[in-house]
Amino acid sequence: MDAVAVLASGGMDSCVLLSDLAEDANVSPLYVKKGLAWEDAELAALVTFIGALGNPNIGPVTTLKLPVKDIYGKHWSVSGEGAPEYDAPDNAVYLPGRNVLLIGLSAVWCSTHKIHRIAIGSLGSNPFPDATPTFFESYTASLSQGLSHRITLEAPYRGMTKSELIKTHSHLPLELTLTCMAPTGGGHCGNCNKCRERQEAFVEAAVQDRTSYAKRQEQ
Repeated sequence: MDAVAVLASGGMDSCVLLSDLAEDANVSPLYVKKGLAWEDAELAALVTFIGALGNPNIGPVTTLKLPVKDIYGKHWSVSGEGAPEYDAPDNAVYLPGRNVLLIGLSAVWCSTHKIHRIAIGSLGSNPFPDATPTFFESYTASLSQGLSHRITLEAPYRGMTKSELIKTHSHLPLELTLTCMAPTGGGHCGNCNKCRERQEAFVEAAVQDRTSYAKRQEQ
């Protein structure tokens, strides 16, 4: 059975990706701790979701550390203060170089573990420059050359929206995933940009949202 490393955040997109790929591959979930405010809650959600799946093809979560405080400084993602609120535009959540760092570190890990495939749960609605097919292709080519180890990057959901992902995977325990920038008690705050995106996607998919929110907004 082929092996694949999945960049797993505990969010809905990457958790669904873990489930899909584990149907016919040995999956190594990689969680990168960067020192961001929501990571403890994310990692807990990821472990809980994998446990609920009970698929033996999914290995234990490997946690890699890549602190970004020296890069981001007092950015809201590090301090946990002033996370983009419910009505904030989507570009307000941009973290410069996020995928550059995640993919690069994962590629080095893969090169030392004889794994050639990396998968990322990037959706078609992702507008950021390090989430485009052109970037993925050119970056992995450079990494393959620099590491002398062939790396392929798979983003199978690039043609999908979050609501489409929900509709096609509503049989999974999606309520166990975490898509929130200001978790409250380890769960969704209901007030941030990412909570809005999540709630709207469930409404658009016409699928019951079993997620627990500290505050559920009217749709």
